[in-house]
Amino acid sequence: MREDSRPWIAYVGPFPYPDGGAAARRVRGMAESFSLAGFDVVVASGAGDSEDAADTLLPQGPGISYCLLPERMAEHWPRPLRRFRYAWMGARTVAWLASRPTPPAAVVLYSGYTPYLQRLLPWCRRRRIPLLFDAVEWYEPERRSGYLTSPYQWNIEWAMRRLIPKTDGVIAISRYLADYYRARALPVAIVPPTTSAIDAGDWVPERMLRLCYAGSPGAHKDDLGIVLRAVEAMASRGAAIRLAVAGPAPAEVAARLGRRDVAGLPWLQALGRLPQGEVASVVGRSDFTVLVRADRRQSNAGFPTKFVESFAVGTPVIGNLTSDLGDYLREGETGIVCDGDQFDAVLAALARAAAVEPDARGRMRAACLARAREAFHPRCHADSLGRLVAGISSAPVPRR
Repeated sequence: MREDSRPWIAYVGPFPYPDGGAAARRVRGMAESFSLAGFDVVVASGAGDSEDAADTLLPQGPGISYCLLPERMAEHWPRPLRRFRYAWMGARTVAWLASRPTPPAAVVLYSGYTPYLQRLLPWCRRRRIPLLFDAVEWYEPERRSGYLTSPYQWNIEWAMRRLIPKTDGVIAISRYLADYYRARALPVAIVPPTTSAIDAGDWVPERMLRLCYAGSPGAHKDDLGIVLRAVEAMASRGAAIRLAVAGPAPAEVAARLGRRDVAGLPWLQALGRLPQGEVASVVGRSDFTVLVRADRRQSNAGFPTKFVESFAVGTPVIGNLTSDLGDYLREGETGIVCDGDQFDAVLAALARAAAVEPDARGRMRAACLARAREAFHPRCHADSLGRLVAGISSAPVPRR
């Protein structure tokens, strides 16, 4: 960094960048907030494929640049060797930080967990550089036995319970995570997913109820199967309804319906994986997105990016209330609230959505856009992030 530049933040971790799904979009939104707070930001992604790119800073917007460090070089190795190599992740990131001509005002770690923290904690402590952790999830194994048998889960639990409390502060995506780390005497700023791309989608009112699901449902994250079965039940009763599914392959959609394929289902569009711009267009043309999650720790600790991205194009959400969604999802105002994550609750919510007149849908869209601008734009969280860094570094909040 130049000597005359603003103080800078190093945002590091093994996430892919600048393209890489919700993780990359989270990091970009955070970088924009820090830039608005008066910092330059360098995103050091650990998903590079060679040493040559480590010292090449690529510009990405006002005050934001990124580089690619080769931390994830073992992706195609056999699993035992890959796990062994992952235990050493973070070493190249520490070397890169040490090579910077000007030390950062703070280091923010996204993901990485135990391997990165074991290296960053002592390095930052020796140099008196604040280390923050951007906490966005608390993963759970599919079965309770996974706590004993999964090395990946050991890594998560050790980091969340033992190592993150040793950092200087936490950026939490939800109140659940904020409360956990505040109880451990850490300073915390709550920042939900953010996006600066807030604009009305290309929506035209119709009598048909047009729904969409966009994203990756994961193994036990979003219950897409219940959504599919509820929409199928509505269609079988004669409702004018259609569901577009973007993200999962058509074969996966069929499997969640218990079918061999999805051919011949007039109520379903299985679009497969689409570029992010096309996904936003599909969401923006829909009357509602549908998001159903089981009420469990993982759902309450996280905050769905797809919820924010739906509001950002003015599309209301049909969903149950996990995490902090109740702060934003209001019945008849910004969406339809499911009374739980079970089939009957989802079916009842779809029936209420079908009864909403097109004019009322338009008013709900305007309310979603207004809520997105006041809660999910990066500028909304610049002040709290500036105060967080200033509070842990005894440095003044930088001028913007």
